[in-house]
Amino acid sequence: MRKDAREAVYKLLFSNQFNDKFDDDFKNYIYLDCNLSKEDITFADELIDNFYKNEEEINQLIAELSKGYKLDRIFVTDKCAMQIAICEITYLKNIPIIVSISEAMELVRKYSTPESPNFVNGILAEYKKRVEEKK
Repeated sequence: MRKDAREAVYKLLFSNQFNDKFDDDFKNYIYLDCNLSKEDITFADELIDNFYKNEEEINQLIAELSKGYKLDRIFVTDKCAMQIAICEITYLKNIPIIVSISEAMELVRKYSTPESPNFVNGILAEYKKRVEEKK
């Protein structure tokens, strides 16, 4: 399931906040731990590739959308979920925006603070609005 693939990517992005870029062995360990199918691995790799190609732009968007918060002040758990959602919304056009937001919210509810869902949802809702206005 893509849900599992997103969780694997989330774990990889989270670990990367504290270590140098992960290697293939660690990535494969996370994929195995999350019990990803070949289809899930393809999706996870596509998501990771798109994130790293556009990391600066994605982080800039998060900083811009989170008015009053510097990127380094945002909980890492929240930032990783937003990075995944914004990457999907911006670069993986075959996924409905609401699905990307919903999946990010599930990650935040599972891994972050009780206050985080409101913060993350507000930022992603604002990004959704911007994207839809451009259409």
